[in-house]
Amino acid sequence: MNILFICPNWSGLATPIIDEMSRQGHYVTHLDHSDLSKFQYIDTCHRVMSKLYSKLSGLNYKHKQTEVQIEQMLTSFFIGRDKYDVVIMTDPNLFNRHHLEILKSNTATLVATLWDSLRKSPDNADNLDMFDFVFSYDDIDCKESGFIKINNYLDPTWNAIFHYDECKYDLFSIMYFTKERYQHVRKILDANPWLNPNIIFYCDHPRKMNYIKDHRIKSTDKLILGEDLARCISESKGILDVLQGEQSGLSFRIYESIGYQRKLVTTNSYIRNYDIYNPNNIAIIKDDYKIQNDFFNKPYESIDSDVIYKYTLEQWVKKIMSKIAY
Repeated sequence: MNILFICPNWSGLATPIIDEMSRQGHYVTHLDHSDLSKFQYIDTCHRVMSKLYSKLSGLNYKHKQTEVQIEQMLTSFFIGRDKYDVVIMTDPNLFNRHHLEILKSNTATLVATLWDSLRKSPDNADNLDMFDFVFSYDDIDCKESGFIKINNYLDPTWNAIFHYDECKYDLFSIMYFTKERYQHVRKILDANPWLNPNIIFYCDHPRKMNYIKDHRIKSTDKLILGEDLARCISESKGILDVLQGEQSGLSFRIYESIGYQRKLVTTNSYIRNYDIYNPNNIAIIKDDYKIQNDFFNKPYESIDSDVIYKYTLEQWVKKIMSKIAY
């Protein structure tokens, strides 16, 4: 198939997907989100005028200009190109209805693969009626909205740098800061004072950093990705997975724990319903927030390769392609 794949590529996020699609015989063109929306204020005067416009009109100037820019970029992108067999995107909320009409006029099939539940990212639901196929990892969304169930995937490049016995920390996590998550983490650390944690919150605004007073918890204004993330995961015996809002599917933290062969501490009780669940590898946080004291002292128990294969990127791509081919 001739595929247009629209996905952010922070630290090579999209690259393994593109490589796997290509390996399976598809011709793939990648369109990065940053290629579509690069709005910047020209100067301070421009910023002031935009705020004045927003106040007088009731419209968000930056949002409006970004929409215009995306329309122009999409229109110019398709000039002189053949119609694509399929357009696949991960974040449909980037586009308004007119943008999607441009995309639909340049493809036979429009597909969304949602990486967040609609309860977490409700904006993704706005124009899903325009899509031919919608895939989701969230069981509740699939049941309520008729989406096609697909699990997130295991990246084949995820391999630990250090052996489990060489780990410096018990538990690692890098996550977006929310007050709810912060309080969950504090309660976990309070209930398990023996833990040696490396917990980091990514804060996109200084006031969020100021909220973090607990000396056991770190903060950063930079995302940890790629090789830096691999090192952080490898240095810890376990990964902490704290759900943000309502979610019934499995996050990428869970697949990272499989790839790096690290234990998992999670607030997601739905994991019990999956064949990767092993209480020796996975601790589900309950109301008392306690983890068994010897949880990290016991070795990680490898998962059968046939089970792991079902959650690989190879299978993720195959499932999408097999569904849209009919």
